[in-house]
Amino acid sequence: MKYFAALMCILYVMLGSVMIWSKSPLFASKYSVPIGSLMIVYGLFRGYRLYQRYFIKS
Repeated sequence: MKYFAALMCILYVMLGSVMIWSKSPLFASKYSVPIGSLMIVYGLFRGYRLYQRYFIKS
């Protein structure tokens, strides 16, 4: 489960980056930057929570 969560964190950050820098007509330019930024922030948040759960010794 730990590896799947790590993969999803990376996937969110990558997909958000693609949405921001892509000039594809698939993503409307009006919404691509806010949604892409939100996906990057969510991926980083998930990564932080993953780090707290599995890598910090308590």
